[in-house]
Amino acid sequence: MTRFAFVFGAFWMTTLGASAQELPGTFSVEQNGVSLTGEDAEVVEDSPETRKAYEKKVGGIVWLEATAGPSRFNATQFRSLEIIPAELQSLIPRVVVRGPEFGAALRFRAGSTTIGARFKRADYEPFDLTSIGLDLGFLIRAVPYVHPSIRLGFNYYTTTGGLVIPGYDGLVSNVRSQGGGASIGAGLRIPIVRWLSIAADFDYSIIGLIFRGNYNVDVPGGSAGGNFTAGTAGTAIAGTFALTVHLGG
Repeated sequence: MTRFAFVFGAFWMTTLGASAQELPGTFSVEQNGVSLTGEDAEVVEDSPETRKAYEKKVGGIVWLEATAGPSRFNATQFRSLEIIPAELQSLIPRVVVRGPEFGAALRFRAGSTTIGARFKRADYEPFDLTSIGLDLGFLIRAVPYVHPSIRLGFNYYTTTGGLVIPGYDGLVSNVRSQGGGASIGAGLRIPIVRWLSIAADFDYSIIGLIFRGNYNVDVPGGSAGGNFTAGTAGTAIAGTFALTVHLGG
């Protein structure tokens, strides 16, 4: 009996040793999508979901823009066109007016180029200057967060209210003024989100105005009157702050 027990014990120990040698050094259990791995296995981490980074570049095909800022108009800087007869040119006063300027624009973008129409109205004293015209712009979108830009404009101008050249209210009446000009601007545009941006621009404009109306002056023995056509030319500078909504694209 003792010999049988010894032989049985030896057989049992031999079997356990062989079984232990056949067990793998690692194990893996898959449960509910989670993999449990032993010490010797390499742990493979889940790769994060790739997302396209927003590089802060303005986009959109249609731009709707509102602008506001200070403006200064030197209405008599160039004297090639005179508002009064030659014999009275020495009486032409220097006219420099200042006031707020408001505007709106509808622009279409193709790549880094924009084209559209722009409306502006400057509230001066004693007159207002209104313009509408073609707006051409170029934007450097390669700079992702602050886009430098340049702009060209070709505009039609008209005035309302008082006279551009003050001091002649008692001599002229029914004065209508209109003209044309060109402007160049430069600035910076900052994207806020994909559909919204802000901008700060500086504009320099050359403006020529033609006046038509009636005049009535006192002369010895009575008065004389008639129709007149005259003009003046000057320059305007403006600092513009813009809020732009970008649609489409």
